Amino acid sequence: MHDEIRRLMVAAPMPAVAVSVFDRTTTRFSEVAGTADVTTGRPVGPHDRWDLASVTKILVTLPEVLARLDLDSPLADVWSPARDHPVGRATTAQLLSHQAGLPAVRQFFRTAATREEIVAQAVATPLVRAPGSGAEYSDLGFLLLGEAVQDHAGLSLAELARRRSGLSYGPVPGAAVATELCAWRGRLIVGEVHDENAYAMGGVAGHAGAFGTLAQVTAAAQAWLAGTVAPSHLHRAASRCWAENAADERFGLGWWLPPTRGICGPSAGADAYGCSGFVGNRIWLEPARGYGVVVLSNRVHPSREHPERFRDWCVALLEAVAAHHR
Repeated sequence: MHDEIRRLMVAAPMPAVAVSVFDRTTTRFSEVAGTADVTTGRPVGPHDRWDLASVTKILVTLPEVLARLDLDSPLADVWSPARDHPVGRATTAQLLSHQAGLPAVRQFFRTAATREEIVAQAVATPLVRAPGSGAEYSDLGFLLLGEAVQDHAGLSLAELARRRSGLSYGPVPGAAVATELCAWRGRLIVGEVHDENAYAMGGVAGHAGAFGTLAQVTAAAQAWLAGTVAPSHLHRAASRCWAENAADERFGLGWWLPPTRGICGPSAGADAYGCSGFVGNRIWLEPARGYGVVVLSNRVHPSREHPERFRDWCVALLEAVAAHHR
């Protein structure tokens, strides 16, 4: 298995890539390869921090929501700024499972100058459907849940992430893997969040913004595989199907279930689940087979074109790992 993974890493269509394979107690494979920044030629190293993009939702925001908010309560009941807004009727579980009725994305960074303005615009966003009437993957629900858990905890998401898993928010003080040449910011993004809304919020948000090394992300993902992130009933709830749609997407609480957006290979187990990040990240967990996989990359470096190459490569990797666990 190790030689096959290394061969795939050398052939990866991303400048830099990191891969780990683990069981509930042990990391079986962990390596990084490639170029952290093509403008300087600097090779990536094991201590580089990677922009986790939407993996932030799963490794930072979801555990805090499960620890602090009631799944069945409307957002308005657990977070006062949502009162008198349509999204306030959506429950915590509906927000986590992308069935709150929110649109997929809004470019708040283009019109809002401060974090407070973005949050105000997000909570006032008109719904595109009634809560519970359909599923559409949305950043907005996790953006709002991130604000809610910060208010409940009296701590920032950055501090909550540090305490739980050692993950951090940017700007990264040490080595970081470069992402995109951002037209909006007019520069190459290195060590600061790629997501524009999260950047406009000061870099700390519930939907994006976290950074971590391969070892840190592996440990956080391994905790999910081992079932130690939340009480057992909440852990089971997070990985069962809560919502699906006509596009063959299926959602747990934050997690994606196969075959959502082609996140998995054809050999995915019936109880498997995972998540993906826009910059080129993936976590895939196979509980019945006892293993998980982490992929970190900078597939948007220096441009976000051709995302299908990353998806196809991930499928090849996951199939190679699955072949050794049948």
